[in-house]
Amino acid sequence: MRKGLRFTIILAAVSLVLLALSPMTFAAPKGEPIVIGYIGYILSPGTKPCMDIQKMAVDEINAAGGILGRPVKYIVMDGKGDTSLSVEAARKLIIEDKATFVSVEGRTEICLAAQENSGTLFKEYPHILVFNGPMGSELTARILDEAPKYDFCFRDWDPEPAHYAQTKYFFNKTFKKYMNVKKVAFLWEDLAWTTQWREGIDYMNLPTWEKLAEECGLKVVYSKAVKPRGTMYLPILQQIALKKADVIFFISSWFTDTESFTKQWADSAAKDIPVTLYGGISQTHAFWQMTGGKALGVVGSFTEGDVPLTEKTVPLITKAKKLGIPMQIHVHIAYADIYHFKAAIEKAGGTDDINKLIKAMEEVETTYSLGKMKYETKKVKPFYHSRVRVDPNDPLNTTYAGYYYQPIVQFQKDGKIVYLWGSCEENEKALKKYVNPKDYMTPAKLRKK
Repeated sequence: MRKGLRFTIILAAVSLVLLALSPMTFAAPKGEPIVIGYIGYILSPGTKPCMDIQKMAVDEINAAGGILGRPVKYIVMDGKGDTSLSVEAARKLIIEDKATFVSVEGRTEICLAAQENSGTLFKEYPHILVFNGPMGSELTARILDEAPKYDFCFRDWDPEPAHYAQTKYFFNKTFKKYMNVKKVAFLWEDLAWTTQWREGIDYMNLPTWEKLAEECGLKVVYSKAVKPRGTMYLPILQQIALKKADVIFFISSWFTDTESFTKQWADSAAKDIPVTLYGGISQTHAFWQMTGGKALGVVGSFTEGDVPLTEKTVPLITKAKKLGIPMQIHVHIAYADIYHFKAAIEKAGGTDDINKLIKAMEEVETTYSLGKMKYETKKVKPFYHSRVRVDPNDPLNTTYAGYYYQPIVQFQKDGKIVYLWGSCEENEKALKKYVNPKDYMTPAKLRKK
């Protein structure tokens, strides 16, 4: 080989290596912006993180060249937790700002009002409406009942019937096998989203959760609905202690003052009765500090850990932590929404044809930090256009593997997070190397240690 040719080849190889090592640069997006809006209460500890994480996602997309070369404009509207103000905010986003995607915070009553408003505006101002986190079955039931009026509506969470398979797993495996529970005390956040579980779902022949617990061989010794905020728990905990419950199952959300409950529990007659929280701020590291360490022994789902549930989990949580964004479940999903919108726009070839965009929303499947994101297309109420999680024809028994990884953890010494088990049979294999049921300890044993 000639010397000059050899030098040219070496120089080319070095150039390729340097190019691979240098930061990727993208052409700045140009043209008409794609507008994405979010309506929520900016002072809410549950909603503000959703806005912040979506803004982060939009910034990432714009830095990478936008969507189909177009910039994305993100607009937040403060509905102040008020239904009428939220509807007015939606009208502005849709009419004045020409938003293609509008997300609404996860309060069913606000989402219902926004849905009705969008139904009147859609023909003149076509858009996609997404409900961020509510369970209210009526939101998606009416898509079929009043078709095609609300075909443009999607719920990024799952309706009440979708949580039965998980709960049955809790009763049969988590409580009975791992925690040796025989008697359970229920506490319910007294809001609309727990109503169907307390009363049963007749149209799907699904029992109350108390009845389901009994069918799984547990004895329900106490059940009470409590106000989300301002409840004095000590008298309740005293009653639970007298009933000699083996576990307190608190069906809670980020609305619930679980930090106040936990502080009172740790100093109550029921302090040796294990607590399992359904959801809320206990899904984050901050819960330990908020309770002053009184969360020792508390069990619940956790979505701010260092377990790579997918390739996107740890990088997202790491970046969000640097920005001070708490990563509860609905915050993960709010972030996933932006990239699902992006995938749908790219599949539809743009935003001009709303019917193509709706179809693309149904067809695309994306991977996010807690699993796979896809919308249900089986026309079964109230699952249609809700996030895929369970088989809509068998919600009591069959969870789709990989669509929602929900590790269950325990707060142990100094706030250490110990991974115990999953939330369904179908995901056990994927979580097996991260969890160990034998690491579970009763609150009494943890205090002695």
